Amino acid sequence: MGNNGTDYKKLYEESLLTLSEKEEILIQKEEIISDQQFELDKLRKHLFGFKSEKRTGNTGDGQLGLFELGVTKAVQEALSESVTAKPAPGKRAKGTGRMTLPEELRREDIVIKPSESTENCVQIGQEVTEVLEVIPSSFYVKRYIRPKYARPNGGGIIIGTLPDRVIEKGIPSESVVAQMTVDKYVYGMPLHRQIDKYAKMGVRIPASSASDWIMKGWDHLRPLWELLRLIVANQKYLQVDETPIKVLDRDHKNGIHQGYMWLYHAPVDRLVLFDYRKGRDRSGPKEMLADFKGIIQTDGYKVYDSLYGNHPDIHLTFCMAHARRKFVDAVKDDEEQANYILDEIGKLYLLETKMRDESMGWQQRTALRKEHAEPVLENLGRWLEEKQYSYRPKSPMGQAIAYAHKRWAGLSAYVLHGQMEIDNNLVENAVRPLAVGRKAYLFAGSH
Repeated sequence: MGNNGTDYKKLYEESLLTLSEKEEILIQKEEIISDQQFELDKLRKHLFGFKSEKRTGNTGDGQLGLFELGVTKAVQEALSESVTAKPAPGKRAKGTGRMTLPEELRREDIVIKPSESTENCVQIGQEVTEVLEVIPSSFYVKRYIRPKYARPNGGGIIIGTLPDRVIEKGIPSESVVAQMTVDKYVYGMPLHRQIDKYAKMGVRIPASSASDWIMKGWDHLRPLWELLRLIVANQKYLQVDETPIKVLDRDHKNGIHQGYMWLYHAPVDRLVLFDYRKGRDRSGPKEMLADFKGIIQTDGYKVYDSLYGNHPDIHLTFCMAHARRKFVDAVKDDEEQANYILDEIGKLYLLETKMRDESMGWQQRTALRKEHAEPVLENLGRWLEEKQYSYRPKSPMGQAIAYAHKRWAGLSAYVLHGQMEIDNNLVENAVRPLAVGRKAYLFAGSH
């Protein structure tokens, strides 16, 4: 160590490094900076950017054409044969038109006669103006009055039997419990807001009572949930996803436990089953799908692969939207190659849009996928095979290729049957009611 604090030994050792070693260190540091910048850009996009992953192009008329999605001429001609050109609907002039009120609504007629005398006048018609009205909800008390009768000769007392109630000897009727349940779980209104609303309507309900009513009401819904579970578990094709939800837990070190709501979606019958679990481990799907045989489509979470990757009775498939998302994130890393993949995937989604818009049956969807989607998927599979070692594993393109290449068989499997979906978007859309609730009530009161 010199008098001025300089470490001459360290300087000497650094001077012994060859130029190639210094360049290698520099490259490694640049790679680390690049990876961290990529993660930072993703975080910024998540916090402040647009959530949509749509890609826009420039056309003369401002619309997205077939060729801009990278559709080859042969595919474009094949898709265009069965598409009937429809004129673009003209824009309605501002201030014209009127909302049509549903015919099934009850009508209350109010006749307004002229202020002048109509004596000696002949009615030649009438004008009807419809105005939408609402009756605000209100509480009322239903009284069950049961006369009591004494049998002759001391034979006992006769009295009418009360009808069954949602809570035995409880104050709320089934309509009150049903309204509170729907308001909370369908419209995302937490109990404290409901209690405040009811207080303004003249009925003060303690928070503990409101919570108790909800939980006891669930006892009557449990048989329906069990029936739904049975029906969903006996489907041949399911989409599975999980989403976090915070739960108050005094035993947790922070007082809040990170639980998970698992969703099992049957696209063919449009059924969704919610199942809460304390964790994200394999115990949830292992129990719920113990007897399941068929196709499971997921987002690539490793738990599903560990459970069903080599299962003899389950075919594991994956979500093309998740694979596409990886290449959207990789555009800045290699714009040309990432956009090439996105254009190829765009062909697949263009075909799906066409079949959905024309309400095609699953047999026709299967045939069209075999004809048009399968060649695109084979081409993409070859590209992934060729490029799997062309990028750094931790780079955006390297991660995107590794994700898709590892799961390509499952990503391509949707072409085998027209009732299968290209992605997992339907089950992710089913999460929305819970997502609305999470923003409103922040956490659940108990497991």
